[in-house]
Amino acid sequence: MASAVHCDSAVPAGDNLVIGTVVGDPTVVVRDIQDPAHSRNLCTFDTTALSPQFVSGTTIAYETPSSQIVSSDLAGGRAVVLATYTAGFDSGQYAFSPDGRSMTYLDTNAWHLVTSSGNRVLSTLPAAPGRGISVNQDDSFLGFSPDGLYVGYFQTFHVGGTGQTAPGQIRKVSDGTLVYSTSGATMAVWASVPSRLFFRDSSGNVKRWDPSTGVSAMTTLMWVRPKASPDGRWIAYSFPASTGVNGIGFYSVQANSVSSTTPPGRSGVRFLSNDLVFYAGEKACSTCFGAQPTPTGVTYIYSITGASEITSRLAAVYDAWPRVTAPGL
Repeated sequence: MASAVHCDSAVPAGDNLVIGTVVGDPTVVVRDIQDPAHSRNLCTFDTTALSPQFVSGTTIAYETPSSQIVSSDLAGGRAVVLATYTAGFDSGQYAFSPDGRSMTYLDTNAWHLVTSSGNRVLSTLPAAPGRGISVNQDDSFLGFSPDGLYVGYFQTFHVGGTGQTAPGQIRKVSDGTLVYSTSGATMAVWASVPSRLFFRDSSGNVKRWDPSTGVSAMTTLMWVRPKASPDGRWIAYSFPASTGVNGIGFYSVQANSVSSTTPPGRSGVRFLSNDLVFYAGEKACSTCFGAQPTPTGVTYIYSITGASEITSRLAAVYDAWPRVTAPGL
């Protein structure tokens, strides 16, 4: 099948890349940000390419309107269908291992793992009931550990199961066996190497799962949509502020400490590199659904080492490469 991504120039090996949009243009692009002062678009996506993300520095994946997960070589190769799923709530969410050799995805209630050994169902969870969603509590996280040895699925919709059907699970990629399960957990994220998965409960009690030591209590933090830096040193997140908008915070994986270094009115955090973080501005809105904040239309890039914020030319960021860098913790 024909690819839905088109590149005008070769993708430089090893460069820092993002998938997103630029201010003033809704076209989704692959953009080279290795030199922030001279960032440039390398590739563009057709409007039929949905939920794009990197498989590697030279390969991307996306979904089609016909519920296919597709990969395409940025050098101009044809697209390859990796899996097909049934349209439905939470269905079609997918992620790749750091080396790009394995993929995990959701097909309605079934959690799949695709490796060189084939496509297997890891778990079939209870159906998600029809109900409202709490923006600051509900989440669906699906992802591989930074070392690629484990895959996790932590969510708050397919609930009621235990063990093999629990709403929070970690499994070995090698054989799919369950190594940890829990309930009542949300807002999970992998960070650091070797693998450690962080998550919290509805009260903000953050815990860490380690393959050697198991689960440890870390801190109390009501983080929302946490994201880890490529080197695993930082977890950035949104948190609800008393002013009715969100703020951006940073959790140090090494020091088990937190800092809030930006003014309120920020959300949607994404790491662009080990140091640079992208997020969007927002403002309070009493007439919006659930009185949720609304975007201002301005986006920002924050430097952790420089403790400084600038206005961004990127309007949205969907993924960044490299996803994992060494050294970790």
